[in-house]
Amino acid sequence: MSERADTPATPKLGGLDIIREVIRQYYDLGEIGQPEQLPAAHQRRHRKMMVQTTAGRYLIKTYKRDPVGLDSLRFQHRLSDHFAAHDIPVARIQRAKDGRSIVEIDTWAMELQHFMPGGTMPLNAETLGVSASVLGKIHEVCRDVPVPPRDAQKWRFSEVPRDLFRRLFELAARETEAAKLKEPCDNIGKFLLDAGDALSEAKRDAFETGLIHGDWHGGNLMFDGNTLTAVVDLEFAGDGCFLEDIAYGMSNLCVRTTTEEEKLQLRTDILLEKYQKFRTLSYAEEVALYYAVGVKHIATVCYQSLQAGGRIAGYTPSQWVHILAHQARWLAEQSRRARWGE
Repeated sequence: MSERADTPATPKLGGLDIIREVIRQYYDLGEIGQPEQLPAAHQRRHRKMMVQTTAGRYLIKTYKRDPVGLDSLRFQHRLSDHFAAHDIPVARIQRAKDGRSIVEIDTWAMELQHFMPGGTMPLNAETLGVSASVLGKIHEVCRDVPVPPRDAQKWRFSEVPRDLFRRLFELAARETEAAKLKEPCDNIGKFLLDAGDALSEAKRDAFETGLIHGDWHGGNLMFDGNTLTAVVDLEFAGDGCFLEDIAYGMSNLCVRTTTEEEKLQLRTDILLEKYQKFRTLSYAEEVALYYAVGVKHIATVCYQSLQAGGRIAGYTPSQWVHILAHQARWLAEQSRRARWGE
């Protein structure tokens, strides 16, 4: 059923004036300021703007009026309401005068979200614990939520990036003799081989599935100081494996920035302890998790290095090969310890 509102036709205006007039007609927010375009860096998938009104500040998102896309957006809005009902912070969707969450105009559609204070998650023990607790809570309280399929491949976290790593090695070999890369490359190759086995299709029945966020990293967790203000970007939420969310979070928040084993251990211990306050990992998940983390981490580093054609996060491809080898060795050891209950 269409959500197009039966209201007077929008006047012939141009640019941001159209957005302002649509907000004035369809929402009860008092005086409406001139919308401000967000920087291009924030326009990955949708046009995004900010607007100040008498009722407060709002984020504006516009979309193509595509039935499939709008059905997905409505699910995100229902999920956002479900999160809020279970005290999971979200950027609340502003309803229009008729109570609907999406305004449809000709070939495009629009939503308004309440502006949430804060920025990208600062990484420390407290925020890491908060993020892990919230992820565990999401997996627990969404067990009975109808789960739609996702655009993303359900088992993408288990796709071993052998070709991507080969291409990273080729970049590294341009700056360092291949002989000096042999040992770390062999170590990474062994890790990827073992990961392929640990995450193989034959073993996936042991991994619990359900509704997942699908893109769990610090950029999608808004913090004001150490306080979580909103879980954002529900676009990839849907049917998936819980290991994907955990592995993505651990890769981004625990492993990405360090090779210090003490720090790696501290961070992963915090994440797993806080997560399991809400949902306990099975034995199979504990053993496979560290390989899933490594697969995600290696794939991300390789992809970003290739996109940049060289240095990322301050390191060259050759340096990354050595870093990845060290991190992979540590992850493999954690899996071994989980397997034997050490």
